[in-house]
Amino acid sequence: KLRASSAPPLVCATSWVARAAPFRMAPVKKRPASAAVPASKRPAAAAATESGGVGPLALPRWDGDVREGLKVKDLETPCYLLYRSVLERNAARMLERARTLGCQLRPHQKTHKTLEAGAIVTGGSKRCVAVSTLAEAEFFADGGFDDILYAVPISAEKLPRAAALVQRLEKFHIALDHPDTLSQVLSRGPCEGKVWSVFLMVDCGYGRDGVDPLGDVALEMAKRLQRSDCAKLAGLYTHGGHSYDHEGVAEAVARVRQTAAEEAAAVVGLAARLRAAGVEVPIVGVGSTPTCSNPPLDGLEGVNEMHPGNYCYYDVMQEKIGSCTEDDIAVRVATRVIGHYVARGLLLVDMGWTACSKQGESCGFGRIEGHPELVVAGLKQEAGLLKASGDTPLDLSKYPLGTVLRLEPYHSCAHTKQHDRVHVLADDRETVEQAWRICRGW
Repeated sequence: KLRASSAPPLVCATSWVARAAPFRMAPVKKRPASAAVPASKRPAAAAATESGGVGPLALPRWDGDVREGLKVKDLETPCYLLYRSVLERNAARMLERARTLGCQLRPHQKTHKTLEAGAIVTGGSKRCVAVSTLAEAEFFADGGFDDILYAVPISAEKLPRAAALVQRLEKFHIALDHPDTLSQVLSRGPCEGKVWSVFLMVDCGYGRDGVDPLGDVALEMAKRLQRSDCAKLAGLYTHGGHSYDHEGVAEAVARVRQTAAEEAAAVVGLAARLRAAGVEVPIVGVGSTPTCSNPPLDGLEGVNEMHPGNYCYYDVMQEKIGSCTEDDIAVRVATRVIGHYVARGLLLVDMGWTACSKQGESCGFGRIEGHPELVVAGLKQEAGLLKASGDTPLDLSKYPLGTVLRLEPYHSCAHTKQHDRVHVLADDRETVEQAWRICRGW
């Protein structure tokens, strides 16, 4: 029983795990071979597909079973494409940068949301990652990953699911920044034989979440964790999201590096205060893709972990602030021309905002790869309009109905969220080698 006191409880009570409801989807039942419908009685689209035509069955399934010779032109659009070699190069570069800076890389999985890319960005270890939803945490745990940090301030109703992850994994961490949430966490342990592993989120100037690194609340919360039998302080976590606010590549890089220095100073300074007060701080982490792509020139002294995420795919937004070049953007949304409107000089495509994102409207929502003369003029739910990017009228005959175009995303994290799979392309950028499942939900 908990003590009747206004002081935070220090002793574990009943486990959360007993309250955790299952969050697994029931497996899809396959039709027995004996119950198969004869081809002659199947819909024409399905029959055409099996005979080499185009139809729903041409889409790769979750197991990545892509038929030999499948090309981008064979896919139904809109769909999501990945240049695997670009992903691998981006991942290797960030792993090496973290090593050079003396940091453990904890890649955030929210950008790609796939097991296969997760293996690549961790260098094959499948260890030490961050996620932004509990659905992602469960997805990656099911895929053999461990040392997972749920890097969003947790709320009380999510604690049972988090407790189940603590029970099944060697390491699962939660994050928080409010004393009331901490009280909920300290009210009982996650499961028998384990304690909560808690990251204290720190505001480094972004203003979205996190404790004030100079305030008393951070120190008191850390002391409560230090005294508890139900939880321990795993470390400090911050996100320099305001590094995205800079403009102009040349000027932006210098400003991002300054933001990166301020980001590091916030957590390093708080860690020093906590340690001086007798609180152990194992991990001091920083991370946004801009600040990890352009870290302070004098390094990250006092920081031992980095947690960027977008760098695996990058995007036009990152290019505009100097995090990458166009060659580093690893994903595209494929779309087909489905209409011509000569009087207005417009092309209609089957990509609406549900296939990409409404972000980046002032920048054309991204860039049409290989077609500088085109720009996205507007997006409706399931269709979009393209127009000339300059004053020269478009020759619509150059884009026959059925022409496949590719949009380089303005914000790849948002684009990923709109799709249930990503088609992985060979080095020729036309042959589909695999289809990777994208985690959905919260």
